[in-house]
Amino acid sequence: MDWPILYKQVLQVKDPKNPVGVAVMWTERQVVADLLKNVDYCAIGNLYSSAGISAMIRNIFANPNIRHIVLWGADLSRSGQALLALMENGTDEDFFIIGDEKKGQIEKEIGRNNIDLFRKNIRVVNLRGKPVTDLQQTVAQLSQEKPKSFTEPKTFPTSRPKPFTFPSEQIGFRTHGVTAAQTWLKIINNIMRYGRNKTTRYTQENELKELLNVMAVVYNEDPDHPYLPHYFPFTQKDLDAYYPQVLSAKQIPGIAYTYGQRLRDHDGVDQIQQIIDLIKKRPFSKKMVAFTANVKEDWSVVNKGDTPCLTQILCSIQDGKLFMTTHFRSQDMVHGWPRNVFSLRKLQKLIADESGYPMGAFVMITHSAHIYSDDYELVGKITKENYEKELGYTSRQMFEDDLRGNIVIEIEESGARNPVGRPPIHAKKPLKKEYEIVVKLYAPNGGLLLKEWRGKSAMELYIGMVNIGDFLVLPSHLIYIGAELQRAEYYIRCGVPEKYSQDPAANKELFCA
Repeated sequence: MDWPILYKQVLQVKDPKNPVGVAVMWTERQVVADLLKNVDYCAIGNLYSSAGISAMIRNIFANPNIRHIVLWGADLSRSGQALLALMENGTDEDFFIIGDEKKGQIEKEIGRNNIDLFRKNIRVVNLRGKPVTDLQQTVAQLSQEKPKSFTEPKTFPTSRPKPFTFPSEQIGFRTHGVTAAQTWLKIINNIMRYGRNKTTRYTQENELKELLNVMAVVYNEDPDHPYLPHYFPFTQKDLDAYYPQVLSAKQIPGIAYTYGQRLRDHDGVDQIQQIIDLIKKRPFSKKMVAFTANVKEDWSVVNKGDTPCLTQILCSIQDGKLFMTTHFRSQDMVHGWPRNVFSLRKLQKLIADESGYPMGAFVMITHSAHIYSDDYELVGKITKENYEKELGYTSRQMFEDDLRGNIVIEIEESGARNPVGRPPIHAKKPLKKEYEIVVKLYAPNGGLLLKEWRGKSAMELYIGMVNIGDFLVLPSHLIYIGAELQRAEYYIRCGVPEKYSQDPAANKELFCA
C-alpha cells in the first residue's frame, strides 16, 4: 500500500517502517524536521485541530508499524489536548471525544472497535512545553524499537457529503452582523452553498470550497467581553492563547513569525504605534496602514513555508469613530476567521483607546475564503442547528435593521399632497377620484425624509425605484417593500384605498368580489 494515504504532499516522511510519528500541532514541520535531521522517525505532521485526529488514525491503520505518537510544539488550538483526551477517555455514542472541551468528533466510518484498538496499541508521549533536547532524545530512544504491526493494514470508507454548488456572482460577497457569531454563520452558509470546489494539499480528500473576496462587517462585537456561543469550534482559552500572536511582538517558540511581530516589530518599526501617533496628529489622514509582507523573505519560502495570511490593516476616523479594515489573502473560515476577528477587534480597541476615539465597525476582507472538506459535516451540523435561532428567524417573523433607512407607504388621491382620510380643508372633490401609491424613504431612527416616489401601480414604482439607483440593498427589506406595494395596489383596485394601512396584523378586512 502506498503510504501515507492522506496528506501525502504535506507530511514530512523519513522512514515509513519506523515506529515513531511526531505530531507538532501548529509548529512548522520543516523546523522540526531540521531539529530531528540526525534522528530516525516515520513522519512529522501538524495537528491543527481535532478534525485531524481521524486522518491520523486512518494513516496509522494504513501503516500499523507506527506505535508511538510524540506530541511536541505549540498547541494553539488545543488539538493536542483533544488527542490526549481521546486516548484517556475514548468517545461517546455519537463519536464525540469524551473530555474534550471543544467537542472534537472522530469519523464514524472508522468504527468504535477500531478506535478502541488504536487507543490500546498506540502510545502518545506528551512533550508539549518541553525543550528541544527532550524531543530529540525521546524520538531517538523510541526509534530503536523493532517495528511490530498491531494489526493488518486497513483503510476505512469515506462518506463525506459532496455539497452542490449553487450558481452565483462568484466574486464579491458582502455579509454583516451585530456580532462575529452572526456574521460567521452567514459566511459559512454562503461558502457551503456558493463556494467553488478547489484542490488543496491540506485535507484528506484534497478538496475545499472557496468564495473569492468576501467582505464581512461586524458592527458591535465587544472585544473585552466577546460573545462566544457554544457552537464555535474553540473556547475562551483558545482565544487567550491566540491573542499574543496578534497583539504582541514577542517571539513564540516553534513559530516562524506571528502577525504581532510583523505589525509591531517589522524591521524595527512598530506600525501600530505609528498609526496611533498619526491619528493623534492628523486624524483626517488616509495613511493609517500597517503591512505584514516581507517580500524577499516571504517569496523565498513560498513553496516550502507559510507566508502571512493577513496582509494589511487600515484605520480611518469618520464621524468621530475609529473604523478598521483588514485584508487577508487566504483564510480557513471555520477555524481561522473567528479567531482573527476577535483578536483584530481587540487590536482595534487598543488603537481606539490610545488615540482617544470610540470604535466604529470592523471589516475583514478575505480573498480566498474557504472551508476544507474535512469540515463539511461539522459546518452542516452547526448551520442546521443554530443559523435560524442565532439570527432570530422564525416562520412568522424576521426583522433586520436597514442602515440605509425606513420606508413608509401610503395611498393618496392623485394630485393631492395629503394621505387619504385627511383631505385639505378647501380642496374640491373631483368627479372621479383617482389614487396613487406614495413611497417615502426616511433616515434610520426617525430621521428626515430623504426621497419620495409616486406611482399608480407596484410595477411603476418598482421600475422607478430600481432605475434611480441602489437606495436600498437589504434583501429582506426589499422583499417586504415589494409585498407592501402589491397590497397597496390591491386595495386601490378593490375600491377601498381608505382601508389600506402599512403592516396590518392581518388582512381580514379586505374582501373583493
